[in-house]
Amino acid sequence: MMYQLPSCNPGETISIPTELRDSLTCLDIVWSDMFEAEEINPDRARQQELHFLQGAPPTWLNFYTSANLPLVERDGFNDLIELIGEKKDKRCLITDVSLRYQPGSGASTLGMQVLWHFRRDLRCARVIDSHFDTKELSKQVLDLFLLSNEEHAEQAQKTVLLLLDTKEKMVNNLPIKNELRENLIKEIHNRDINTQTPVVIILDWNTEDFSLIDTLILGSKPSEKEIKQLEEKLLQQIRLQRKSQWKVTTTDLLCDEDSGGSALAREILEDVRDEFTCETWTDPFKTEISENKYKFTREIENMTDELLGKYKTHKKPVLLLLDHKDDKPLCYLLKNLQAKLEQDQPDGPAFVIINAVRKSVVRGIGPVKLKLELLPEEKERFAQKSLEIEEKHKQMSKTFHAFNIMQGGFQKEHAEKVITGEMVNHIEKDKTSTSTKLLSFLALINSYVPSSHLSMSLCEKFTDGKPSVEELMKPFMDLIVIFSGGKETANCLRLKHPMIADACLKIVTVNILTRFDITLDILDSMVQGSESDYEQICKRLLFTRPQGLTGKEMFSRLNLDIMREGKTNKCIQLLERASHLFSTDPFYPQALARLYYIKVTEESKYCDAVKWAKKAIERDPKNAHIRDTLGQVHKNHLSWIWTGNKWRKVRKPCTDIDTRFRIAQSAIKAFEDEEKAAEDELDDNTRFNKRGHFGFLQVCKEIYVLIIPKYPLEPKYHDIINGLRSKVESKYDFFEWYLTFSSNKTEEPEYVRRDVEDCYKLYFTQGTQTEEETLNERKQKSFAGMLHFLKSDINVLKQNLSAIEKPQSEDETQTVLYVLANIILSQAGEPAGGTEELQDMLQKLWSTEAEGRSSEFYLLVLLLFWPDEEKPNPPNLGDCVQYMSQSYREMYEKHLRGRFLVPLFFYGKGEGLQRLVHALKPHQNGLERPVHSRLHQTDLKLLTEGDERVEVECLQRIDGNVENHRVFAVRNGQQIEVNTNNQASVCKQGHVSFYLGFTIRGPVAYNITYHN
Repeated sequence: MMYQLPSCNPGETISIPTELRDSLTCLDIVWSDMFEAEEINPDRARQQELHFLQGAPPTWLNFYTSANLPLVERDGFNDLIELIGEKKDKRCLITDVSLRYQPGSGASTLGMQVLWHFRRDLRCARVIDSHFDTKELSKQVLDLFLLSNEEHAEQAQKTVLLLLDTKEKMVNNLPIKNELRENLIKEIHNRDINTQTPVVIILDWNTEDFSLIDTLILGSKPSEKEIKQLEEKLLQQIRLQRKSQWKVTTTDLLCDEDSGGSALAREILEDVRDEFTCETWTDPFKTEISENKYKFTREIENMTDELLGKYKTHKKPVLLLLDHKDDKPLCYLLKNLQAKLEQDQPDGPAFVIINAVRKSVVRGIGPVKLKLELLPEEKERFAQKSLEIEEKHKQMSKTFHAFNIMQGGFQKEHAEKVITGEMVNHIEKDKTSTSTKLLSFLALINSYVPSSHLSMSLCEKFTDGKPSVEELMKPFMDLIVIFSGGKETANCLRLKHPMIADACLKIVTVNILTRFDITLDILDSMVQGSESDYEQICKRLLFTRPQGLTGKEMFSRLNLDIMREGKTNKCIQLLERASHLFSTDPFYPQALARLYYIKVTEESKYCDAVKWAKKAIERDPKNAHIRDTLGQVHKNHLSWIWTGNKWRKVRKPCTDIDTRFRIAQSAIKAFEDEEKAAEDELDDNTRFNKRGHFGFLQVCKEIYVLIIPKYPLEPKYHDIINGLRSKVESKYDFFEWYLTFSSNKTEEPEYVRRDVEDCYKLYFTQGTQTEEETLNERKQKSFAGMLHFLKSDINVLKQNLSAIEKPQSEDETQTVLYVLANIILSQAGEPAGGTEELQDMLQKLWSTEAEGRSSEFYLLVLLLFWPDEEKPNPPNLGDCVQYMSQSYREMYEKHLRGRFLVPLFFYGKGEGLQRLVHALKPHQNGLERPVHSRLHQTDLKLLTEGDERVEVECLQRIDGNVENHRVFAVRNGQQIEVNTNNQASVCKQGHVSFYLGFTIRGPVAYNITYHN
C-alpha cells in the first residue's frame, strides 16, 4: 500500500508524507489504495469475515469485496450517499450529515461503508474514540485537508469526510461536535484558508431511542413515492414501538395541510386493528393552559381516564392517532398517562401515540435514521444475503448471531433462542462460578451501555489468569466475541449483540442474581483498583440520565429498573459504593442527594440528602451545577411535612411558619451561594448557570403561597418578605432580558417564564390592581419587557403602549421605550409616530453622546437609520455597530455566552417602519388578534439553523463583501461589519448578499450567498 489519498485533481491520487502520516494519531484514515497492492491471505480474510458476522466491530478488510462477500446496505446508505454528494460541492467551511441510530442497528458498519464508498473521492477518516482533545483533532483534520502541517501551506486541498461517532460524550455540557466545529473554524482562520468547497463534512453519528419517540415529516404535495416511503416508515415505527419496553411511546407526524398525512395515518390504523385497540381523536385539546389552568387540567385528566379505560377493557395496546392543527400541549397528557401507569407493569407499551400535527408549512427532512426494525426492501436484501452466507459458510452460519438477529428483524425471540438449554443449566448449577459472574457482568454492561466492552487484561485480572478467559467462558463462547480494540487498545470482550445481552440479563436475573447483585459485584471485583478503566462505564450505569418522553429521566436507566423492583435502598448502596471508589468525583454524592430527596420515604430523607449534597460540594466547591442540588433539596423540603409515619404535602396556608421560614432561608442561602459560584466560574468557555436565579424565585414563590395567606404575620416575617422584594424584582428583570434576547436553540420549558412571572405578580400586586395589570406595568419599563407585547394580543398591546407619552427630556431610557413602543404599534398595523420624528429623537441623543450608551439604544439607531439614505448627517452606522458590540460585552456577554441570540427584527421590504419585520412568536395559541409577523416561523427556523436554500419573500437581501473571514454590509459605499449566523458559511473572500437580522449584540448576516 502506497498510502494514497484523493488529489484536488479529479481521478488522481497523491501520497502522504510519512512524517505527516505518523502525526495523525487521532484519525483512522481510509486510504484510496487500501489493500489493492497487497496479497490478502485468504485465511485472514475469512477469519475477519467470520468475526464480523458473529458480532465483532467491522475492520476495513470487511469492506474489500475482492476478499469478502459484499455487505448488506441498510436503507440509510443511499440517503447518506446522496446527502454527502450534495454537501461536497457546497460553499462553506464545515457542513455535516447526521445519523441517529439505535445501538445494535449496524450504525458503525454503515458509517464505515460510507467512508469506504467515498475513499477515492474524499479524504476519509474516522475519529479514534479514545481521543477527545478537540483542538488537536482540529489541527489534524486541517493537516489532512492540506496534506501539510505548515502554517501557510498551499498544497492540494481536498475535503475531509470525518466520521464522528462519540456516543454520549460531552464538553461543557454540549455535544462534542459543537466544540469541534468551533475549534475547526479557529484553525481554518489561523491558517488563512480560502476554499470553494467544504474543508470537512462531519458524519455526526448519535444514538437515539426510536422505540420511545420519533418524528416523521411529510411536506407539501408529496409524490406517490414519498407517500409510499412515509407509509413504510410509519408502519416500521409502529412495529418498533409495539415491541418496546416503554409503557407510553409517541411518534410526531408533522405534515403539510395539503399533504394528506393525516388521512394516510388513518388508513394505517385500519391495517393494524388486529394488534391494537385503535382510536382517532380530532382536535382533542380545547383549552390553553394559559387561559384556564383548572379547566385545562380537568380536560387532560378526563382524556387520561378515557384512554386507561379502553386499555383495561380491551387488554391490548391502544394505538391513538391525535389529528390536530399546530403544536399542542401533548406533554401534559403523556405525563398523566405515565403517572397513572406507575403502579402497573405492562410487558410492553400500553399506549402507542401518533401525534399528527397539520401545519401550514413543513420543511426539512431531518437526520437519516437507523432502527432496530427493517423496511420491506431491507428484508429482501437480508434474505438474499443470508442465502449467500449459508452457501459460503455452511453450518458455521448458524453462529453468526449478530447477522441473524438483524436478518430476522431484531426480534427478542431470536436473541433468546441463541441461549441454549446447556447454558441455562450451567447458570443454574454454577450460580457463583467465575464464568457465570463474568457472563452476568457482560450482560449488564452490554445491555445498559451498548457497544461497550471489557478488556481482556481486566478479565484475566478478575479470573487470576488461570485458566484462560476463553477456556473459562467455554460454555458461553457462542455468545461472546473477542476482537482487537484498535492500534491503541488490546483485545476486548463483549456479547455479540445488545439484544443477546438483554436476553442473558433476563435469564440471569430470573434465575439467580438481581441487577443490584451484579452491579455491586462489578464494583467490588472489577472496578476496585482499576477505577480509571471503568470511569465512563460506571457513569453511564449509575448517574447518566437518559432522554425520556417529556425530558430527561430522573435517574439512570439501571437505577430506574432497580427502583421498579421496589429496591430504592439498593440504589443507595450502589451509589455509596461508587462514591467511595471514585472518591473525588462529585457526581456520585450529587446523585445520592437527588435519590434521597426524590425517592426515599423515611423521616431522615432530607437530612441524608443535605449530607450528600454538601459532600458533593466539598469535592468541587466552585461548580455551580453541583451546588444547585443543595438548593433543590431545601426547596423540595419546603413543601413537605413529616406527620409521624409519612411525608405529606404542606397544607396552604401552613401553620408551622417558623419551620417553613427556616427551611426557606436555607434554600435561599444555597441558591445565592450557587449564584456566586456561577458568576465566579465564568470564563471564555463557560456557559452561565441560571439555575441559582431560578431556584431563588421558585422558593420565594413557594414562601408566599405557603405563608402569606396566614395572617397576622409577626413583624420579623414581614421584614423578611419585604427584604425579598427587591431581589425578586432584580431577578425578574434578569430573566426578562435573558429569555427575550436569547434561547438554548430549542424552546425554553414554558414553566420557566411562568414561574418567574408568577413570583413577580405575587410580590408586587397591590390594591385593586389585577396580577396581569401589575405584570404589564412592569413590562412597560424595560426594552425586553416591551418586546413581550409583540407576542401578545393586539388589544393588550394597544392598552399598554398607546398611553406611553413622548419623553420631554433627553432621557435615554424613556426615549428608547417610546421609540420601541411606536415600532411595535406599527408592526401591529396600529397608528404610530412617524419615522422622521423617531429618528430625530435618537439623533439628538447621538449628537450629545454617541459612545457608552446601551445596546438597546444602538439597536434602535440601526433599525431606523439603516434604510434611510436621505437624512442629513445621520449617525455613523459603522461606529454604531462597534459601540453596540462594546456595550453588549459589558452588559450581556458573560450571561448569554453559549446561548443562541434571538433575532428580534429583520430588514424587509417596504418603506419607513414597515421595512422592519419582527421575528417573535406569540406566547400562546388561540389569541383573538395576535400580532402576526410577515416572517413565517418555519422560514425563521430554517434561517437560524443555517439553511442556505431558504428564500424569504418578505425580506430584502443586502449586498456585502467578505474580507479575511469577516463579513461586511455595503451601504452607500460604506462597509459595516456584521456578525454571521453561521461562521462556517464564510469560506472565501468575495462579493456576497444576505438577509440582515438584528440581535441584542448587533446586525447579523443570515443565508450568505456568494456572487461571481
